[in-house]
Amino acid sequence: MGFLAPWNLLTLLGLVVLGVVYLRLLRGPSSSHVWYPEAGQLGLVAPRTLGHYLPALAFFLALAMALVATARPTLRLMMPENLAGVILAIENGWSMRQTDIAPNRMVATQAAAKALVEKLPPQVKVGVATFSGYGTLLLPPTTDRNAFRQAIDHLDLGGGYSFTFGLLAALEALPENPPEGVSPGVIVLFSHGHDVSGNDPLKIADEALRRGIKVHAIGVGTHGHNFDEEMLKKVADRTGGRYYPIFSANDLSHAHADLGRVLGWRPQTLEASGILSLLAALLLSLSIGGSALRRQVV
Repeated sequence: MGFLAPWNLLTLLGLVVLGVVYLRLLRGPSSSHVWYPEAGQLGLVAPRTLGHYLPALAFFLALAMALVATARPTLRLMMPENLAGVILAIENGWSMRQTDIAPNRMVATQAAAKALVEKLPPQVKVGVATFSGYGTLLLPPTTDRNAFRQAIDHLDLGGGYSFTFGLLAALEALPENPPEGVSPGVIVLFSHGHDVSGNDPLKIADEALRRGIKVHAIGVGTHGHNFDEEMLKKVADRTGGRYYPIFSANDLSHAHADLGRVLGWRPQTLEASGILSLLAALLLSLSIGGSALRRQVV
């Protein structure tokens, strides 16, 4: 928690002084005069309970809340980001049949993709692009999560491998000029890292960077089994994205959990003065109500 006007917190010292004065008055002799001095003995018969002090306690808490509100407290919360879309670029060449990741690369990728999207805010549009020897936009960005799950469940295998085709298809699916206030979008690339297309992956990464699009890369494979993660790391670094290797089920769980926090959410500082003012009003109402009840004659 932070404060936009922290010096106003010094007013709480006045509240401490007021509390001390209140306690001294409470314990001291009364300055009031009554016609029937014997009535004071009734106060000794009735024990003082928590309810006796509740109105005063609520009043002091209400005052404290109101004074803290003048310091304009702030909270840093994760808020949904207004993204143009998240495109999952998924390799579906024959190499995804390999079983170096149990049960095989494609099934592991499908599970990771679905788990990742489950963590996104529902209003974030998600699309799917596949690539092998060429790239295809399988599902345009949509908020229809059933359509997304069906697209993932029906991924076919076949063809070669060139992840730059996936990047190009994903870039084409995102708007070149998103509306004002809308972030350009994000690409999540699932690949074992080989490319024989002749395209320059870093030039494509530069184009994504120019458009403000981050590329997060997930390396699907293990060393010694047709897997090269170096270029995937470079592409992610060039755009400000992250790289996640998937060597096991634990890596898979870590990747989609972390990406789920990164994608679609952003930290935002919000002023909480209104919440504290509302709490102060509620406590003040409680104090007034409690005092009124205690004045009733039984």
